[in-house]
Order: sequence, then structure tokens, then C-alpha cells
Amino acid sequence: MSARLRFIAPALFALATAACGEGEGGALEGSVTPLLDLRYQRSEARLAEGTLAVSFVDTQGSGQDVVLKVSARVADMLPEDPEYAGSLDINLAEPLEDGSQRGSVDRSVLDEPVRPFPLLARGNLFVKSLPKTPGDRVSGEFNVTFVNGTDVYSGRTIFGRFEATAP
Repeated sequence: MSARLRFIAPALFALATAACGEGEGGALEGSVTPLLDLRYQRSEARLAEGTLAVSFVDTQGSGQDVVLKVSARVADMLPEDPEYAGSLDINLAEPLEDGSQRGSVDRSVLDEPVRPFPLLARGNLFVKSLPKTPGDRVSGEFNVTFVNGTDVYSGRTIFGRFEATAP
């Protein structure tokens, strides 16, 4: 083994090991990142009362911060079969009959004022399977672009892939 390879090999091994983790923790990306810390320790996926929510969570003392939560009303998208656990590809910006959007983005962090995100110009949430029982693993990805306007997050983006666990 050459001297140069002996020097580089440990760094390559460390990078490969980090990239092959269990999918827990990480950071979301997009043009919002200069304004918000979007690092998280774990992600959770929950399907309850017709709403699918993927939360990116960080521990804060004895509590937790929800760094970002992407939610979608999916009751009308689910097949009649109550056992269905297949994939869903959701247009988060789709307008619903009541005039609201199918999806929303929220954040709840200790010692930070609650500031709603703008409506979505476009967005997508894809899950390979639905969470049915505690401990189920759900993988997928999402991307959102907020509408243009005067809000600090207007026109900005957030996106990421996840490997979430049903609580």
C-alpha cells in the first residue's frame, strides 16, 4: 500500500461508515437553511385521523424540538382496504374543496417564536409505505417551495430524504 493511500484510507473509511448509517439524524437542505438550523436527531412518521405527518425531531433537555413537520391530509387518498400500507405520492400544494392546501409545514422549537410558514407554491411528499404500528420504518422524501411574498421564508425551499420510525 502506498504512503498516500495509507493516509487517505482512514478518511475514506470514516466517510463510508457515516454514509451507511441507519438513516437516523441528519440535516434537511434548501434555501431556508441560512435562516434556520434544520439539523435533527431522528424522524418520526405518523398516520392518524386521515393525516400523514413526518416530523424531524431534536432532543432539547428533557423535551424535544420539532425542527420541521411536513403534514398532509390523505384520508381521501387512502384505498378502502384498512390494511393498505403501500406507497403514497402526495402533491402538498394541491387545493382541497374547503380552499385549504393538502399539505403544510410547521416548526415547534423551544425558545423560538412560533412563525407560520407561507403557503406552498409546490411541494411533494413521497413515502414508500405507510406507518401502521409502532416501530414501523417509513422511508421517503419531500420537497417544498413556498409562495413568493413578504414573509422571510417566501420563495424559499426545503427538501430531504428520511428514514422515519412510527412512534
